[in-house]
Amino acid sequence: MSTTTYPRSRHHLFFLAYAWVLLLIVLAGFAPSLYLRFAFDQPPLLPYLYLHGAFITGWFVWLLVQAALINSCKPLLHRQLGYAGAAYGVLVVIGGLMASLGQVSHDLSQGLTFDTTIEAADPDLGSGITYLAFISHEVWISIADLLSFAMLLGAAVWLRSRFDIHKRLMLLAALVIVNPALGRLARLEFFGGEGGPFVNCALLALLAALLLYDWLTLKKIHTATLAAIIVYALLHIAASWIGDSDLGLHFTHSLGHGI
Repeated sequence: MSTTTYPRSRHHLFFLAYAWVLLLIVLAGFAPSLYLRFAFDQPPLLPYLYLHGAFITGWFVWLLVQAALINSCKPLLHRQLGYAGAAYGVLVVIGGLMASLGQVSHDLSQGLTFDTTIEAADPDLGSGITYLAFISHEVWISIADLLSFAMLLGAAVWLRSRFDIHKRLMLLAALVIVNPALGRLARLEFFGGEGGPFVNCALLALLAALLLYDWLTLKKIHTATLAAIIVYALLHIAASWIGDSDLGLHFTHSLGHGI
């Protein structure tokens, strides 16, 4: 039986604070469309989107609980809940795919066509491209995010005995799926819309915080952090290329069949 212990330290506080920040982003981003939708003028929400919202919320709450358990020097309970979280990650991926792939048919049912210019659909989303080009990019980037999440979570579980690697991969797995919540925050007028720089700047700021933590504590960037960033970047590059390709566009177009 493992005798590994995790004494309370300021290092654990960093990961606890980071988990809090990610959860607050999710709560704030989805508040108008999910948690507090009764207080806003919102169209009806499809049932599977409630599931997606519940899965995502549950994941970030679980992450916070796990960070709090380590900070409270309760590694045994942390490990026991870890197995449930690994399985729960499958639901996060399923919910994310349902939301991303279902977006196309939902938008088309609202009167959009693949040839509609994106500025006609929503000026905040950009300009100069068709809805098909826009949504194809979004669908494939979402797939890349979910694949990144699955890979990083799997690696974190596999390397759970290496606590320095495990905790970084867990945070980075959560970071790569916070994009939808940031996109909804970007819709607030003072953030400039989803077509503006807010989402990318926020992601870079969150990543920079972890890089700075590595540098201040290790005087270098941890190998796990660097490897995760490379995987995430390569998957995003591939997703952008596929989304603009004939194959990617054809796949996205097929999601609207039956509309």
